[in-house]
Amino acid sequence: MFTRLIQRKRPRRSVLLAIGAAALAAIGLIVAVAIAVTQYDTGTGSPSFTGNCDVTVASNNSSADCQLGAAGGFVSYIGSNDTARQASGTGLFDPFVRLQGSPTEQGFNTDAPVTFDAKTGTWTHAIKVNAIPIVACNRFTGDSARCWELFVDINDSNTAKRISLNKVQIFFTNSSVLSGYTSGPPPAFSSPSGNVTTEEYDFNGNILINDVNSGSGRGDLRYRVPIAGHTWDSTTWFVLYSQWGTTSGTAGNFGSGGYTSDGGFEEWKVKKTPNVSITKTADAASVNAGSSIGFTITVTNSGVADATGVTISDSLPGGTGLSPVHWAESPDNSNCTITGGDGSQVLSCGPVTLAASGGSLSVHVSASTTAANCGTYDNTATFTSTNAGSGSASASIAVNCGALMIKKESTKGTNPLVLNAGAVFSVAGPSPSTTSFNVTDDTTAAAPDEDALAGEVCVSGLAPGTYTINEVSPPTGYGAASASQANQSVTVANGTNCTTSKPGTGATATFTNAPLYDLQVNFKDDGSGETSATISCSPLEPPDSTAPPSPYTTSSTYTSRSAPQTVTCTITVDP
Repeated sequence: MFTRLIQRKRPRRSVLLAIGAAALAAIGLIVAVAIAVTQYDTGTGSPSFTGNCDVTVASNNSSADCQLGAAGGFVSYIGSNDTARQASGTGLFDPFVRLQGSPTEQGFNTDAPVTFDAKTGTWTHAIKVNAIPIVACNRFTGDSARCWELFVDINDSNTAKRISLNKVQIFFTNSSVLSGYTSGPPPAFSSPSGNVTTEEYDFNGNILINDVNSGSGRGDLRYRVPIAGHTWDSTTWFVLYSQWGTTSGTAGNFGSGGYTSDGGFEEWKVKKTPNVSITKTADAASVNAGSSIGFTITVTNSGVADATGVTISDSLPGGTGLSPVHWAESPDNSNCTITGGDGSQVLSCGPVTLAASGGSLSVHVSASTTAANCGTYDNTATFTSTNAGSGSASASIAVNCGALMIKKESTKGTNPLVLNAGAVFSVAGPSPSTTSFNVTDDTTAAAPDEDALAGEVCVSGLAPGTYTINEVSPPTGYGAASASQANQSVTVANGTNCTTSKPGTGATATFTNAPLYDLQVNFKDDGSGETSATISCSPLEPPDSTAPPSPYTTSSTYTSRSAPQTVTCTITVDP
């Protein structure tokens, strides 16, 4: 089975990142086996911010945005009355780390016993990179970049609304149980043994917040991190370390007091979103002509929310040979249909809802092939959805064909091939899909005999395998094949043809036959009517199939005799 897998559209390209003036020194990892492309944000923000990323607002009727430094992180405080961007409600979010401390707090998510100020419970756990939603960054007009979207539920008291977020570090790791973090440089995790960790993102600065929202369960602070330059797979864990409340002073646009934590919790979380991927798998990398070809298309939702309005579309390959193939579902899927004529068929499935945590839709299509369908069938299927993006997957399958050669040679040494076309041969094979047909030697170079020489036959577009060749009838002027030349076996190899890659010795059947002649011996009475004769000739090959001439035969004719030979005829007059 050969599969090529493509997730939802997620850029994988590397990027060259500028590092801001206030960035940390180059950061490495003690346990990393490769250097990651770490993105740095300094907190200096875009030109409209100087020194701090200030997203303080006066009331929950307002929201504020801040673009961070060179890495392009984008932070927003979203007032609870901002109906366009605010999100809240039971079951909407999946928390993955909760911190609670005063006057500062720090910690990271893990399945190991928690350290620092992380709180034990369902709100602190390991999380895969694939579980982090990816959205448009929307940092400025025309921005096409994609970002991980993280939220923080801020729960400081109503009397001490101010708090600062001072450090955010994102790591990729192959373990869900991390402990022993040291801030560095270089930052690192000391366990477990064999852990491989790379730092992917680092913010170190002052994000100033005035938490005017009331209650918990909201997405108060939204933090978007560009995904460009990062690579991961379904086994990669996402670890986030953050530090709060270290900003000194009371400066800011709104609110009053300092930015230390008062002991309420700060909870990082992600929206529960679907995560749909599509795979397309060929039944085999290649088949021999005459066998069926097929693909299986599957869309799967591995996310924590249902995927809605999921559809599949697949313009099925029409056929690369002389005739189009006919596709059909096998077995039939009630969610899918195939429309259009052979050569332009389209598979359509859905829309359907895929349940969270593994809901899927799968369909298998197949088509039979003949020697007219040799070639490679490339195919791409796509999916769309109303809440899980889109994606595509491709696969290909080759229909293998080859060629065989038949030669009709003369016993005359002066000409290896017979001079006349017209010989007929039977071709049978290969097993288990045995086909049988006759082919006539001609000089047109048109199928089925694609060789223009008399005495030579080439047939292409055959499934690789073993074939049995017999001579049905010889050309005019030549004898039939002997019994010892019957049932000749040849092996057709994939990729051979009658033009640029002709069959070799193992795919060539040769029939050698003698040219024929007619012998006539005459006796004639000269008018008296009283003379007679008997005529006897020998040896004759092949032997005469009729009775020898009776006495007084005046003429004996021997046809289709094999040459070369010496024949002696005896004529007895008036026996």
